Parts: sequence; C-alpha cells; structure tokens
Amino acid sequence: MPSSPVDLIRPILLRDPTEEGRTSTTLELFFDLVFVVTISAIAQQWHHTVLGGHLQAGAISLVEMVFGVWWAWMGFTWFANFFDPDDVPYRLMVLVQLLASLGLATGVPDIFEHDDFRVVVGCYVVIRLVMAAQWLRAGRANPEQRGFCLRWAIGICVVQVGWVAFGFGLRGLTPLQTIPFFVVGMLAELAVPIIAQQVERAPMPHPEHAEERYGLFTIIILGEMVLVASDAFNGALADHVHLATLMAGAVSAGVLAFCLWWLYFDFLGDYDLMNIRTSFVWGYGHYFIFGALTAVGGSMAALLEQVSKNEEGPGTTVLALTLTVPIGLFLATVALLRRVSEWEFCRRWLIAAALIVAVCTAAGAAWGATATLVSVCVATAAFLASEVVTKGKTAAGTPAGQGTGTGTGTGTA
Repeated sequence: MPSSPVDLIRPILLRDPTEEGRTSTTLELFFDLVFVVTISAIAQQWHHTVLGGHLQAGAISLVEMVFGVWWAWMGFTWFANFFDPDDVPYRLMVLVQLLASLGLATGVPDIFEHDDFRVVVGCYVVIRLVMAAQWLRAGRANPEQRGFCLRWAIGICVVQVGWVAFGFGLRGLTPLQTIPFFVVGMLAELAVPIIAQQVERAPMPHPEHAEERYGLFTIIILGEMVLVASDAFNGALADHVHLATLMAGAVSAGVLAFCLWWLYFDFLGDYDLMNIRTSFVWGYGHYFIFGALTAVGGSMAALLEQVSKNEEGPGTTVLALTLTVPIGLFLATVALLRRVSEWEFCRRWLIAAALIVAVCTAAGAAWGATATLVSVCVATAAFLASEVVTKGKTAAGTPAGQGTGTGTGTGTA
C-alpha cells in the first residue's frame, strides 16, 4: 500500500514506550546505510595502517573515529526512539546530518595519515548541533518533557564548543597527545544523556525499537566487514599468486563473519530495556561491539593482502594480534553484557576470548597470515558449535512453561 504523504510541519510528540509492532522507519534504515560509509572508511584506513606498521597511531585513531561515528548514530537513534518525528523540517534536518556524515568519511584519511581533525570535527559538530535543534523542537511540542529536552540540547551544544577547540585550536598534536583531550570530550558526551535522565518524569525508551535498531546496525557493520575483506581479496586475486592459500584465507574470513553474526543474534540475550540502567549498559556497551567488528574487517583485509604478497610486512605476531584481539573483545563484550546472574555463560565466553587471543596469535606468529585467518575461523566456529549444543541441551532440559534464563523483565545487565 502506498504510504500517506508526509506532514509539512507538525509537533514532534512523545511516543508510547509500550506501543506494539513498532519497527524502524525507512528513513532510519537509510540513515544507517549512509553512516556505514564512514565505518567502511575507518576499516579501510585500519587495513592500510596494519600493513604500514603504524599500529599505535592507527589504533588510537580507530578508537577515536569509531566513537565519533557511534555517538552521532546513537544521538539520532535515541531521539527517534523517544519521539515521533516525521515532518518536512525533520527530514530536511536529517538530510543535513547525512551530508555531514559523508563529510566524516571524507575526513577519515586526514586523521589516520596527517593527524588533522578539522574536517571530521567540523562535520561531527554539524551533526550534533542539528540534533540539539531537534531536541529543542521536541521540548517546545512536549511541555511536560521540556526540562528533559533542554538538558539534551544544552549539553550537546556545550560539548561541541570543546570539540571545536580540540579540532581547530589544538592542531599538530600526535595521536598519543590527543588521548587526554579525547577522553575528556568522550566523558562529557556520555554524561549528557545520564544528566538528562535525572529529571522528574523522564520518558522511557521503547525496548523493541531500541533492540531492533542496534541489531540492524550490527548487521550493516558485518556486511561492511565482509565488503572490505572482499575488496582486498579481489585485489589480491588479480595478482594470480598463492591462490590456494588466498582461497583458504577468504573462506575463513567469510565463515568467521557468519560465526560472529550467529554469536551476536543468538547469544547476546534479551533485556528489560525499559529499565534505565539496563538501557545505558546495553547502549554504551555496543560501542565495543561496533568497534571490534570494524577492526575485524580491516584486519581481515590486511591479512588477505599479506597472504597474496607472501611478504613479512609487520611482525607476524603483531599482525595476528590485530585480528585476535578484536575477536576477543567482541566475545568478552557479549559475555559482559549478559546478566550478571548468568556467570557460567560469562565465564565460558571470557575463557574462549582469552584462548582465541593466545592460541591463534601463537599460530599466526609461527605460520603467518593464512594460519591466523584459518585458526581464528576454526576456533570461533568450534566455540559457536559448543554454545549451540549447550543452548540446545539447556532448552531441552527446561520444564514446560519456564524460560531458559534469557527472558526480559529482570532489569539487570
């Protein structure tokens, strides 16, 4: 059925957090797809950084850039979760954010190669100031939520002053020197929603919509991860050398991506996201999920290129760590995001993360890039298989009418 025409101008009203059947809008999905362009640019720069051997500077830039993209996406996602925005001014303001997000992608190489934050900071500030304007519109339309919306808007604007000073006033800093300034800005950004939530009668999030939004963005990042690795494989394939090992590495990369998808969507668990503490843990924890997957994509591309060239490049141990550490971080984050009461689950996953980092790094150090890809793939697939079997046995042994321990409603994380 054709959709109804969009309203020219209408109030941005608060949505019912218990609304049934609420799903992501097509505009939200389009927003995700445009934003992932920047994620792809970050992964590609990480790929080049790994092969170039500039890992310290590259890792710092990776952490900082993933935060910027993730937090800009989070601001848009949380606002759309609370309110019902779909009129012409809202869409035009989102268009400005989308154009600025493309500017973020353009500025990524400047950070990795020249430590120049001007383009990225300028575009990021535009995205965030537009978000502040959206909050002001919502506050005007919802008098009972005006304090909540004003705290968001004012907090966003104040923090952007600091980012402008950082990006344009502190030029010439090395990546290591940017860390204290970045940490201060990051903590200030993370504090804004927490401070806003302290007002009386603060709105509750819509749990199904929030969970779907995080899941969809995870899928898109997984797709980007495969795309970056595929581009590296296609470039290596053109050389027509070491085809057998290259194919082994490519198949391993594809299977690994599939395993990470399975582990996230079948084992992350369900949460009572109407509990504010839980929603913050869930949302903030996804920074590590998104960052780890971004790094995995770039590292897989670097390893595939290393396979094709059969060159030493960076030290084999270091090269292996660029893949095993993000995989370990991904598994550890999923484990720690689960309920504290599920300690047995958490313990198994943390042990698996440590073993993958240790064993697969040793394999890569001994036998090179192909061994790293294959060993990480085999180890992750074996762990997935063990968890599938364990989950199946647990479900089979659960009496009828009882859950398996992963249902919503506990309010813990």
